[in-house]
Amino acid sequence: MGVIAALLPTSGHLQRLRTAIRDRHQVVPCDDWGTLLSVCERQPVRVAVIDLFAGGRANFERIRHLRQRLPRLTLIAYVAYSADRAHDLFDAGRQGMDGLVLADQDDAPRALLALVEHAESRSLGAIVREVLHDVDPVTRDAVLLSITRAHEGLSPEELARLLALPRRTVSQRLAASGFPAPRRLLTWGRLIFAAHLLEDRHRSADRIANSLDFPSGSAFRNTCQRYLGLTPQEIRDRGGSAHVFEALLREVGSAATIREIPERDKDVEGVDETETPPGGEPD
Repeated sequence: MGVIAALLPTSGHLQRLRTAIRDRHQVVPCDDWGTLLSVCERQPVRVAVIDLFAGGRANFERIRHLRQRLPRLTLIAYVAYSADRAHDLFDAGRQGMDGLVLADQDDAPRALLALVEHAESRSLGAIVREVLHDVDPVTRDAVLLSITRAHEGLSPEELARLLALPRRTVSQRLAASGFPAPRRLLTWGRLIFAAHLLEDRHRSADRIANSLDFPSGSAFRNTCQRYLGLTPQEIRDRGGSAHVFEALLREVGSAATIREIPERDKDVEGVDETETPPGGEPD
């Protein structure tokens, strides 16, 4: 079970968050910014859900301080929208917020839970961006999309469309950088995000398989075995997403210039274009 710190002065918003999260995570309410920082530093907090206007006005200095102290923390803004707050919400994105929840629009239980999980995947992408800083930009963007869009079940054609390049060009750029072909890369992206979800021990492999649109729990387990030689439980025990990402980098080998995965992230517990998709047959 993960820990979510919540600075939400409006009791209704806090209750909606608890309803959406249910028993998947522990929600720790915080009365003020000082308490929020203390909780995030002292407990294994993965996500902080914050009313940017707690105290009456947007406090970006507090956000910057929190981001500097805890750069891997996923930050989600949960606010009531009004026209006079539009510019502040735009600035929130520039300050490093990973997600935005608009009260009475995005906070139905299922939508709120999906947004929290999506924000987590984008935060994971930030780690990948840092490690692949010196890699070919198209390759780096392809890897990022394979992870941050893992829940969408992208096809190679859709990946190429998002990159605004022909599929053949994407394949050539990946091969030149030593990375797998698009279909195999997309599977790696799903496995990295699945491993990130496995870090929450409350999530079952079957639930993760369903959330990432694998045909079945068995198909997910088979993909783990085929790519990693491990069961989902073994992936969880070996550190989750960091272990899977390192396995991808080992496959890439010395063909690309890659920075080491930061130690703090490790501590969190010629290419075949006809790669078989998870649980299915080649296209």
